[in-house]
Amino acid sequence: MHPPLRSPRLRACAALRLLVPALFGVLLAIGAPGLAAPPAGDSRADFVAKVNGRPILRRDFDLAVQLQFRGRRTGNVGLKELQAVREKVLERLIENELLYQKAARADAAVPDGEVEDEFRKMRDSFPSAGEFTDALRENGVGEAEFREQLKRTLIVTRFVDRELVGGLEATEEEARRYYDQNPAEMARPEAVRLSQIVVRLTPGAAQAERTAARQKIEAILKEVRAGEDFARLARRHSEGAEAAAGGDAGLLIKGKGPPAIERVAFSLQPGQVSDVIESRLGLHIIKVGERRPEGPAPFAEVKEAIRARLLARERKERIRAYVERLKEQARVERHLPSAS
Repeated sequence: MHPPLRSPRLRACAALRLLVPALFGVLLAIGAPGLAAPPAGDSRADFVAKVNGRPILRRDFDLAVQLQFRGRRTGNVGLKELQAVREKVLERLIENELLYQKAARADAAVPDGEVEDEFRKMRDSFPSAGEFTDALRENGVGEAEFREQLKRTLIVTRFVDRELVGGLEATEEEARRYYDQNPAEMARPEAVRLSQIVVRLTPGAAQAERTAARQKIEAILKEVRAGEDFARLARRHSEGAEAAAGGDAGLLIKGKGPPAIERVAFSLQPGQVSDVIESRLGLHIIKVGERRPEGPAPFAEVKEAIRARLLARERKERIRAYVERLKEQARVERHLPSAS
């Protein structure tokens, strides 16, 4: 089941939080290398490594390390763990710089228009351009830097797709073999498809607010009981994120949903509608759709996901082997002091 009250800005921020670390090379392979480096004569204090004479900037390294610990208090990070992460991040930045240098020499050019298209897609995923800029600022990135990262990412991606992983495929036979050899991964818990109508109500709401919310949801329930279309009522009245989809909240996995809703959902039969349920998010009316029993997922349903997983694994292995060969041929200087 999808979170009932997740705002468009939160979804966009989550996407940006995933993208920014990749653009700073924290993720191996097709994350981008660091920003364009300054001339090689700069002070050693400004960089943590050189790759074929090209510096990896300390500011990019520091940001990449910070992103690894996002959401954690630095005081809770031990010195040993911090040093291990710093060394891992540095290696990723070196690997990504090697890939970028190779891609640049291979003439994997990307038109500025393509870069702008990608930039626009990310910006448009936010409610406003201002909120996009704010989110970049929260990650310590300016728009110009972000565009540069996008361009370098696209250059590396184009090179890798063309030179390293072009033609990769996973056959149905390979997918079937993986399916048969990994039964534990194919097991899935009981689930039920859920639609809901939500009236928001905070836990500490005043009595007058609670009364108004209760009256509103009871009136909606009365319409449902009278035979009005649930999806139409959800689109008209629900304050949940899935209102535009007719209240369709997707699959509720047993053991993963809000307890108050889960208890009722798994007691109903397909097509049945609940009474009013109160959770920390507010007041709900739920309608149960198809039930999915506990057991292995049918091969037909997971075949494409398995093939995608096999392709991703082979892609990663090819890139890893290629990067190791690049390392053997490269001049790499590391100037990373110990964590303290």
